[in-house]
Amino acid sequence: QQQQQQQASLQPLQPLQHHQLFGHDPGLDIPEDSFLIGCIFAIADYPEQMSDKQLLATWKRIIQAHGGTVDSSLNPRCTHLLCESQVSALFVQALREGRRCVTAHWLNTILRKKKMVPPHRTLHFPFAFPPGGKPCSQHIISVTGFVDTDRDDLKLMAYLAGAKYTGYLCRSNTVLICKEPSGLKYEKAKEWRIPCVNAQWLCDILLGNFEALRQAQHSRYSVFNLQDPLAPNPHLIQNLLGSWRGPLKISPEALVSIRLQQKQKPNEPAPPPPAKKPRIEDLPTPTKKLSPESTPTVFFTGFEPAQVQQYIKKLYVLGGEVAECARKCSHLVANKVTRTVKFLTAMSIVKHIVTPEWLEESWKTHKFVDEQNFMLRDAEAEVLFSFSLEESLKRAHAAPLFKGKYFYITPGICPSLITMKAIVECAGGRVLSKQPSFRKIMEHKQNKSLPEIILISCENDLHLCREYFAKNIDVHNAEFVLTGVLTQTLDYESYPFMVSEQRGLKS
Repeated sequence: QQQQQQQASLQPLQPLQHHQLFGHDPGLDIPEDSFLIGCIFAIADYPEQMSDKQLLATWKRIIQAHGGTVDSSLNPRCTHLLCESQVSALFVQALREGRRCVTAHWLNTILRKKKMVPPHRTLHFPFAFPPGGKPCSQHIISVTGFVDTDRDDLKLMAYLAGAKYTGYLCRSNTVLICKEPSGLKYEKAKEWRIPCVNAQWLCDILLGNFEALRQAQHSRYSVFNLQDPLAPNPHLIQNLLGSWRGPLKISPEALVSIRLQQKQKPNEPAPPPPAKKPRIEDLPTPTKKLSPESTPTVFFTGFEPAQVQQYIKKLYVLGGEVAECARKCSHLVANKVTRTVKFLTAMSIVKHIVTPEWLEESWKTHKFVDEQNFMLRDAEAEVLFSFSLEESLKRAHAAPLFKGKYFYITPGICPSLITMKAIVECAGGRVLSKQPSFRKIMEHKQNKSLPEIILISCENDLHLCREYFAKNIDVHNAEFVLTGVLTQTLDYESYPFMVSEQRGLKS
């Protein structure tokens, strides 16, 4: 059967026959608040994979809030099976018994629409391999031309299929998924002989056509500008659509009951409009003019926006200023140690990291008070990261941590390259825009008058570091920078990628 499916899947593209599929009976006036009326769900796959069991309880609550029901097992009254994969006894049973088999992605879609529409995107259908199966484990995928939801869905589909996804394109990429045959990525992929396919290639693999893995050059995957590029191949989902060919039956009593409940609901008053955020021009002008050297320039981190506005008002009245950027910041106000970009950039620059009590006490005394009694102390974070915030600040004041050091950071790094660059530069380092060759790294290593080059990468970018691994050059993860700046230490031992972590890479 799978072989027949795979042969059929290479037919020319055909649109799904939407008019043949039904959610509820189109003649029924289903209230938006209760659009899941008549839907009784059993759930498979997801409970085993959820580390956060509260999430499952949230799903149940949302389904019930919209008129649906969640049963603890698949039984004769169930209408839907919410599942991720087609490879389970529950899925086989549900399909045999004519249940509607759909994914959590379908549920998200209909919650947005407030209407039970039939599944129409590939992610709405359970995929055709076991959870954790990785048919695309040898692929490094990039996409071009897709935006917003389509782009997010393709990233998720690549992940579900076991591929690596990169936002950039380099020679190590194995496939480029294109919306249309144009653009810089497309031109480069052609130059580097990287196969360019439409999104149907990945859709087919998720739905069981594993032949597509060997047939990226097939004409079916060279048809671009599709009306709905993430729609499933009709030939691969025929068996999943049978239960949607007739409308879901709802008893007249159930509909009457829902309408009665709606009538009995008191008219809820409209929520008050959200409080307007004060604009900077609405804030009071400073009542004091302090000399530049005694004017605190302040960053706030870890507070709600409304709270920050209150602090800013007090700061202005006292004659202080809000820092335009980390480099101009003298004081960081925080309740605890956080690894936000503000905290980590300010860590290398500021004179003082204080609690909000410093500002409150200054407000009471009508002048900025000495910071010493209000220095931030966070015992929990200091134990967690094995450091002393006070000692770290002393080291930062003595000399910039990354002074005289160059960094090359691979483009897929998390936090983003822009964030990492800001943190490194505030700590005195320089980020190289071009990937250094082995020869350049060795030249800098051997010539002590040249800056040391430190390499930072992430799991998803290890293919960019093959040459370094082959020559036994250390490549560190982001913690070298993040924990390094927090603790103000250069720790070369704790964060390099091990050889075993990149063995699967093919040179």
